Amino acid sequence: MLAVQGGAALVVLAEDEVSSTVYRPVSVAEAKALRQAARSTKEEAICLHEGAVEVLRPHVRMADWSKDDGYGVAVDVVRDAVSVQWWPAAVPESLALWEQGGIRQLCMALLSDRFTVSDGDERTPHRMMLRI
Repeated sequence: MLAVQGGAALVVLAEDEVSSTVYRPVSVAEAKALRQAARSTKEEAICLHEGAVEVLRPHVRMADWSKDDGYGVAVDVVRDAVSVQWWPAAVPESLALWEQGGIRQLCMALLSDRFTVSDGDERTPHRMMLRI
């Protein structure tokens, strides 16, 4: 990390010294606006999470994190979206309930009436995302 003087930028170099990140100072008003936008996005994501759980809970088995065998549908906040996925706990064979057993399709149908739903990408093929 390089020392910064006055209004200069702070540059963080990666270990390989090939890439770097530049941080520039912002005004108090800009900082306040950024914090408010981040807070608003977080609050919207929390409401989206609560709405998804409310829609799904009566129809599907929800994951129970407190149990080793607590497999089921997990709903998590991921940045500006909510992730809906299968959590198999210690029962990996339960993943078949999600894909072949129709639970994923049921979740998609239930959620698409109320939310914008997209499939997971190639890194997360067993996940659906709800966008704000």
